[in-house]
Amino acid sequence: MVGKVTSNKKASASILPAIMGHSKYESRNGVLEKVCKANLGEEDQWQGNEATEWGNILENTVLKRVAERLGIEHDPDIDYAMIHPSIPLEASLDAIGQGTGKIVSTDADAGIFVMNATGSIVLDGEGALECKVTSVRPEDQPDLARGPLQLQGQMMCADYKWGAIGVLYQGICLRIFLFEVHEPTVKAITEAVIDFDRRVHSAPLDWYEIGDSTDACLVYGQVKETEVPLELDASYSKVLLEYVKLKAQIKDANLALDIINAEVQKDMANHGIATVGGFTVKWPMKSYKAQPEKVVAPKDAYSIRQKTISVREPK
Repeated sequence: MVGKVTSNKKASASILPAIMGHSKYESRNGVLEKVCKANLGEEDQWQGNEATEWGNILENTVLKRVAERLGIEHDPDIDYAMIHPSIPLEASLDAIGQGTGKIVSTDADAGIFVMNATGSIVLDGEGALECKVTSVRPEDQPDLARGPLQLQGQMMCADYKWGAIGVLYQGICLRIFLFEVHEPTVKAITEAVIDFDRRVHSAPLDWYEIGDSTDACLVYGQVKETEVPLELDASYSKVLLEYVKLKAQIKDANLALDIINAEVQKDMANHGIATVGGFTVKWPMKSYKAQPEKVVAPKDAYSIRQKTISVREPK
C-alpha cells in the first residue's frame, strides 16, 4: 500500500462517485468545495477513521488473494499517479494485475463475478486492481460508490482494457468483480470531469444544484446582518403548514416511543433479553473504554448556518 498519490486540485478516480452523485458519504458540492480550497492552498485535514484504517491494514492481504484467485501476478507498490491524456483526471491504483491472456468466467463458488453480458473476460495485458473493505452484506453487483466508477476512471487514465475490484464483505467474504471498459460510463465520466473542472475554476463559484440541508448550508453559509424579510412564493404556505404538522407528529411519535420504551424496561427489570409473540427485545449493557484525561485546547468563536429552519405559524 502506497496511499494517495493524486493531486487534490482536480478530479481523481476516487472522487468520481461523489462528482457523479452516487456517494453516500459526500455530496458533489462538498467535493467541489474541497478541491477549490486545495487550489487556494487549503488542504483537507481529515485523517480517516477506524473503517478506513482497517481498509489500509487489509489492503495488501485482499489484493494478494485477488491475484491468487485470478491466477495472475500483481504489483501493489504503485507510487505514482496515472494521468489521463486529454481530460483533467488522475487515478491512484491499489495494484496492477499482470494479465497473460487468460479467460476468466463467472464462478460464484469462487467469488468471481464478470460484469458483462457474456460472463467471461480476457485478462489481456495489465489491468487495474482495486481493494474495498465493507461492513455491508455480500452482493452480486457492487454499488456504484464501491468501486465500479472509480475502476472505470482508473482504466481510462492507465489505458487498460480490464480491471478488478476485490471487495471483502464483513471481514469474511471476498468477492472479485471483473470489468471491461464500458463506453457509456466512460462518456458519462468524461462529461462529469470536464464539468467539474469548469466549476472548480469558475468565478463566482458555480455550485451544483442543492441536494440537502448540508448542501444548502455550504452554498449559503452566511446570513445578511441586516435585511428585509424575503417574501416567499405563496405556494410555500401549504408547504410550511405541512412542515409544522410533520414536526408535531414527530414530537408525538417520539413521546409515544419513550413511553413504550420505559414500560418494556420496567417489566424486563434486570433481564437483558425478552421474547413475546415472535418478537425479541434486547436491553444490553453498553461498555466504554477507559480514556485518559483530556485537556481541550481553546477555540476561537465562530458561526455556522443552522441545518434546519424554524417556523412560526400565523397568529
